[in-house]
Amino acid sequence: MKKIYIKFGFICLLFFGLLSCNSDNSETLFPESPADRIAQSNSELLNLLLAESNGYKGVYFPKDDEFGGFTFYMKFNADGTVNMTSDFDADTAIQTSSFEVRYGSATELVFTTRNHIQKVSDPDFPGLVGTGFKGTSVFQYFGNENGVITFRDVRNSSSGRFEFMPSNLTNFNTESVLKVQTSLAQRENLLPTPTSSVFQVLKIEKGNKVSNFNFNYDAFRLHASPRVLVEGTVISVQEFNFGIAFTEDGLIISPSLEFDGEAYTNFTYDDATSSYISTVNGTTATILFDNQPAFINEDVNQLLDLGPTGFLYRPALGSNPLTSIGHDAMITQVNANLGTIGFSFVEYQLVLDFESDDCDTFLFIRVRRNSDGATFSTFYCFEKAVIQDRKLFLNYTAPFGGNGTFLETRLAPIINFFNSSQGIIYTDEDSFSSSLGSFSNRAGTFTSLENPSIRVYGLWFG
Repeated sequence: MKKIYIKFGFICLLFFGLLSCNSDNSETLFPESPADRIAQSNSELLNLLLAESNGYKGVYFPKDDEFGGFTFYMKFNADGTVNMTSDFDADTAIQTSSFEVRYGSATELVFTTRNHIQKVSDPDFPGLVGTGFKGTSVFQYFGNENGVITFRDVRNSSSGRFEFMPSNLTNFNTESVLKVQTSLAQRENLLPTPTSSVFQVLKIEKGNKVSNFNFNYDAFRLHASPRVLVEGTVISVQEFNFGIAFTEDGLIISPSLEFDGEAYTNFTYDDATSSYISTVNGTTATILFDNQPAFINEDVNQLLDLGPTGFLYRPALGSNPLTSIGHDAMITQVNANLGTIGFSFVEYQLVLDFESDDCDTFLFIRVRRNSDGATFSTFYCFEKAVIQDRKLFLNYTAPFGGNGTFLETRLAPIINFFNSSQGIIYTDEDSFSSSLGSFSNRAGTFTSLENPSIRVYGLWFG
């Protein structure tokens, strides 16, 4: 028993000795007081910000799981002011405001008075009232590595980041504005033109393997949710999500797209092919417009369950970005055709029937006489609707009634849109929403495969 007590005492002495050693080591590791360490961190960041006479280029993703990002150019001054421009919107003029480096829960960069950065947190931003882009004006200093200063968004610490790098400009006042105007213009290159397809595809080529994604880009939120078919014992759809920020020569995505062992972040715009390209370890990821989507979902089968109902497109209900500018161009052409006889377009309705050939599937188009506002109805018959290979096929037969015959050639662009020999792709879009309001009616889009620049968004009624 005595030996056990002796051993136990020895262990206790050893334990307290270790504590003593640990205590000595902690004094060696942290010789400064907490206040000194805070002051040193604040001074480090402030010196970094002031070190660049022509400022920094910053890319800010406020919440990359919901929104894209924005490019800023900032020149920090010793008097506590900052000169700033950004590609958030067309207002790119340099503004001057105040900033502070201070300690909160960590060393923070705080933009204390209004400038371009506050646009990202504006809760009254049209279309995002109440939230804006969920940004902030307070950023935690995270580190400086190879000249890149990294900040964390205090509001969205896991999905928001702000990275500064030296601007490498020679004249901040003139060059910074030109830079953000160029990156702002890059946004247009990710949008279809009146004649290009609306089917945006992300294609990844690795050796002989090609993987095609439906890109699913939301131009308002600068965000994409690409989906790809994954073949295995069960074919499934895998979805990715990332925000997009534009640069002078391309775009950046966050988080990086990790697929098949590679990670893609930086894409360069190729004017010759109107596409964005990223090359990593001999593989290539390309964002482009294609004549067909990467894959077609089964939404068209929902049309079988709608019952006797019709699809309505009426410009007076407001606009939606899902209606393509190619479709807008088509309606402009129809109005030009009608204008020669003093009429204009009002709306069209597509009524579907999958059982009968007796003109139960038809296109109803309403026009207005410009002189007195009187409206007139026209009807165009199709054979019964057919679904094949996840596509809708409508075969036009003839006009019905005198008005239809009289206006057939002038309304031909709309008729031809639905009379697509290669079929029509339908997508369900939940409830209807437009620039003028929302309705509980179910909404959807039709896209012609014969002319994939034309897509219409409308609502179902019954």
